[in-house]
Amino acid sequence: MNRKYHSFKQIDRELKILALEREINKEYVKHGFRDLKTYFYPFNLIRSFDGFVAKVMIPFIFTKVFKKKRLSD
Repeated sequence: MNRKYHSFKQIDRELKILALEREINKEYVKHGFRDLKTYFYPFNLIRSFDGFVAKVMIPFIFTKVFKKKRLSD
């Protein structure tokens, strides 16, 4: 980034912009970390596991039961 500045005012302006961008990025990271942290709360993990059970395990169990029932008939 080779910029030529013609006054200290331009340098100050650029430094303020960079400082604001850095603060915005810090807040973005904090917000992402907070979201990640709430995702791993025990209640949310249980809710996620319930979704897994409903989508994967229940159909799997039903197919196993029906296969056994068909074989025994």
